[in-house]
Amino acid sequence: MAPLKNVIIIGASGNVGKPAVDALLKAGFNVTALTRKSSSATFPTEVKVKDIDDDYPSDQLLAAFKGQDAVINLLPPISVEQHNNIADVAAEAGVKRILPSEFGSDTSNPKVVQLLPLFAGKTAIADYLKTKESSGLSWTAIVNGAFFDWGLYTGFLGFDLKSHTATIYDAGDVPVNATNLADVGQTIVSILSKPEETANKYVFVQTVKADQNQILAAFEKSTGQKWTVKKRSAAEAMQAGGEKLGKGDMSGLAELIPGGIFSGEPAVDYATTRGLTNDLLGVKEKPLQELVDQVVKSQG
Repeated sequence: MAPLKNVIIIGASGNVGKPAVDALLKAGFNVTALTRKSSSATFPTEVKVKDIDDDYPSDQLLAAFKGQDAVINLLPPISVEQHNNIADVAAEAGVKRILPSEFGSDTSNPKVVQLLPLFAGKTAIADYLKTKESSGLSWTAIVNGAFFDWGLYTGFLGFDLKSHTATIYDAGDVPVNATNLADVGQTIVSILSKPEETANKYVFVQTVKADQNQILAAFEKSTGQKWTVKKRSAAEAMQAGGEKLGKGDMSGLAELIPGGIFSGEPAVDYATTRGLTNDLLGVKEKPLQELVDQVVKSQG
């Protein structure tokens, strides 16, 4: 099967969308951004832009998907029905491959979903995609763990670069699978360049695997300073985050998910439970110190 060169991205201006667009353009793909009419997002001149109504009506999706080889769906997996409808329309339009909004933990592992039930929607979406295989629509789900560089910049992984403060969960010795956003972009390029090898499966990539103590040591070496350390219970973070989400406060995700990935549940470590697809997808693991140095340098 030839590479899937015509690609439309839903959510092309987001955290995953931007590196995906950059990587695809660099690799010579034809990229279209599907945007809501209310959006003010801008894109490189090489990107075609198609605007549709904010509720993603099926007829407008069908018109946008015509002539596309692949759909990358980066919408938040809040509405399973919406994602399933996008799959239905993609199949009707003759799209060959869809990449669902995974890009995180291994939601194919029931123990991970049991730990973090909010991921159940992702599993339901993947299950529905399996039913579309007979229609000619294939799928690939990307498991990349935490976004490593983004997680360090934003404090999501517990490190505040401005105040040189680290929030360490429990003993800080739980290794976490993580991938830089540029490597997520490379993964997308490789999937679409190798459609037969990547069809109808989960793929597993990581740039680095490290625990918080190791990351802290790398930051202290890179900055030449001793950091302030605060301790937090992973179980308490999950409980607090879950309570916030239960009240409709989405900020709870910033507690619930880190609490889960630092919980020590063995199923979270997909490199061990599933193995990595790095070699097939051209993703190279990198030394932790090198990655942290790059983050520190980029912050001036």
